[in-house]
Amino acid sequence: MKKVYRLLGYFILSIYLSVPSLSLAENNSFIDMNQRHVNLPAEVKRAVVIPIPAASLLASLDLGTQRLVGIHPFAKVAAQEGLLSRMFPAINQIASDTVGQGFSPNIETLLAAQPDLVWQWGHLGNDIVEPIVQAGLKVAIILYPYHDDSRMQQWITLMGISIGQMARARQMIEWRQQTLADVIKKTAHIPRAQKVRVLYLSRFLSEIQTIGSTSHTNSDIQRAGGVSITADFGGARTINQEQIMVWNPDIILLGNFEVGLLPEHIYQSPALAEVAAVKNRRVYKIPIGGFIWDAPNQETPLYWQWLAMTFYPDNIAWPLRAEIHRQYDFLYGYRPTSQDIDGVLQLEANKASERYHQQFKDGL
Repeated sequence: MKKVYRLLGYFILSIYLSVPSLSLAENNSFIDMNQRHVNLPAEVKRAVVIPIPAASLLASLDLGTQRLVGIHPFAKVAAQEGLLSRMFPAINQIASDTVGQGFSPNIETLLAAQPDLVWQWGHLGNDIVEPIVQAGLKVAIILYPYHDDSRMQQWITLMGISIGQMARARQMIEWRQQTLADVIKKTAHIPRAQKVRVLYLSRFLSEIQTIGSTSHTNSDIQRAGGVSITADFGGARTINQEQIMVWNPDIILLGNFEVGLLPEHIYQSPALAEVAAVKNRRVYKIPIGGFIWDAPNQETPLYWQWLAMTFYPDNIAWPLRAEIHRQYDFLYGYRPTSQDIDGVLQLEANKASERYHQQFKDGL
């Protein structure tokens, strides 16, 4: 056990050291995640955020959407399906036509938005970056957080610097590190033979899609003490129901990328009736709050806790509803009602899943 804690300490330290300093230069300039110098003579007042999860992060850092002048269409969909549009109603009026297919920038609408800074993905090639540069706009690059949380903490750091919210950025990072340490401490002792085998599905109705080694979802499942069945896949993959039968997962997690997908669709499939997750009613719709929890975002510490509690309801628990209430006050300046928290935790969608209401309805 001492060895586990020692390794945990090294792990946390390595994350801390890998996050850029929150110190601010004479202006708001910084080096982005592609090692490009981003020169900002003043705080960003108008920002376009093309990476989907990063729009809600910027709103959280700023406790509002007043600086956002362009976001991805799915970022708006997620805001409207979750709680973000209720907390920050102005997000419904933000332009979502500044980006097209495959995160390609729409230069005409970008120029019309007159942004001080455009945030863009850096792992998808230069073709979606260079047109913004050639248009004379300033660009900051973020990279997808595949495996550890240090990249997500870099998002928080850089965005915090850009809008002069370094103190809030530091608080967010400290919360992530503390929660991650707590989750790992609770799950590190679980023998591999006793770990639940988990299948994440991003889609099921139109086609059945799962994730692979390039997804952060595998790391989230592992942190929470589970074994991701598809962790060794090279990337996202389309599968069939027969493959699910062969894998026989203990738990099936349903993502928020396919509108209308519910556990009942899995439970009602005759082909899956003998799958352990179906027989034991352990199919769960992942929560959605200020953003969908199955994507990296500012609420991920709550997701880690939810996963661990869902995987091991007899052994792992936090006062999650109270924690959601407390952290939403910090993240958004919003105090959610009990009904709000019911919605975040998808109580209605998960009503037929084993012990879900018993576990997550109690409390606030």
